[in-house]
Amino acid sequence: MDRGRPKKRVSNEDWASPADPESRITKLKDGRTRLGYKAEHVVDLETEAVLGATIYPGDASDGETFVDSLSRSQENVARAESEAFAEEVVTDKGYHKASTLAEVRDYGIRTYIPERNEPTKRRWRDKPREWREAFFSNRRRVRRAKGRRLQRLRAERLERSFAHVCATGGARRTWLRGVENVQKRYLVTVAAKNLGLLMRVLFDIGSPRSLQGLASLAFAFVYLAQEALRCLHSNLNHLAHTSRHRACDHDGSISPPARFRIDAFFNGLLGGTFDPPDQAVAWCADV
Repeated sequence: MDRGRPKKRVSNEDWASPADPESRITKLKDGRTRLGYKAEHVVDLETEAVLGATIYPGDASDGETFVDSLSRSQENVARAESEAFAEEVVTDKGYHKASTLAEVRDYGIRTYIPERNEPTKRRWRDKPREWREAFFSNRRRVRRAKGRRLQRLRAERLERSFAHVCATGGARRTWLRGVENVQKRYLVTVAAKNLGLLMRVLFDIGSPRSLQGLASLAFAFVYLAQEALRCLHSNLNHLAHTSRHRACDHDGSISPPARFRIDAFFNGLLGGTFDPPDQAVAWCADV
């Protein structure tokens, strides 16, 4: 039914969702297209804390939203009554843009952004001088050993935040409509991720797999507690039963208790019978 449409192209200029007009047609990594939004994280590479998480329309380029995300993260740090300020910024090659590099440089921030693979050589005749200086300064920093080390940290710790929020946290898909609603729901998931980080720092617990074996341990503890209570209850019943059936001699002396079997260990763990009740209680205490 789509064969008669000319060019067969999907563009946000021609198409809009009647249910969610703020969503945009985005291309997934496997080549498919979906209506969605774009999420950006600003992460501290030392502590792995997410300083900012912003939702943008799906067709917004990384170079256009880079400065806005950076400024919002700095505002969040200031709201936390911290005097920390970003000195270096590490991103992937999608954020590389000459005008953005120059704008970030004006704030006194050093950039470590790798360049895209461009087939032609750049021309600087019709570009401002500040763009050219920021471009080559960024290139020198990226090619140093420190630049490569920061890129490895970015690939490890920044992408880990997306894995925790989008994959483990289930924020990759949403049934909400509008940038504002999606932003609120996404911030709740990011706050949970930061809370887990805070718990690990304060209590050494809170990672996704830290409680992996706790269920088995708790089940074993409950099982042992039930067995101990059952053993104690059984022995108390036997003691009460034997005390009621003690026969008194005519001279007032009490005859010794009869032999009895412990029902709690009749399955073969201990087995056998014990003459004095004190011995049976001692066996249960050892277990």
